Amino acid sequence: MPPERPANDDDALVEKALAGSREAMQELYGRYRPRIMGYALRMTGDRHLAEDVFHATFLYFFQHLERYESRRKLESYLFRIARSALADEKLASRRAREAPPRGAPPPAYSPDPELEEKVRKAMMDLSPELREAVVLRIYDGLDYAEIAEIAGVGEATARSRMRYALEALRKTLGGPTGALPEGL
Repeated sequence: MPPERPANDDDALVEKALAGSREAMQELYGRYRPRIMGYALRMTGDRHLAEDVFHATFLYFFQHLERYESRRKLESYLFRIARSALADEKLASRRAREAPPRGAPPPAYSPDPELEEKVRKAMMDLSPELREAVVLRIYDGLDYAEIAEIAGVGEATARSRMRYALEALRKTLGGPTGALPEGL
């Protein structure tokens, strides 16, 4: 889980960016690139599409800086923009039109490449809603309240999605015992 950063640090950078500071924009871009890119990659399984989602997220964010409300967490706000970019009709039609093979898996968290590939395939078999819950909870370390805010659902729904996702992953990955690999 990434280290917590004081919200006012992000808010100060947003204020500087609103005033035209390119350095502040670059700092925000660099600070959140790994999180948003990782989310997009895990949600799409396609590195090129994930790059498109990431760029669309920051393009929208920088074009609409004045819409950001400092009382909210910037990270959650960026995840909501990325979620919308994923659903964008242009990106969806491009994906369907090009039908690219599934991209490279996210950086390995396990020394077992075969297991990593099984997990990646199992994740891509989940519905987008369930996959999103797992990505945000396990890979991005968000709590259920943050997941609910990003997904636009209640906290109980976020918890249910995570439970259903884990059940599906256990069934797919766990064999007869239903045990998940360490970390899931």
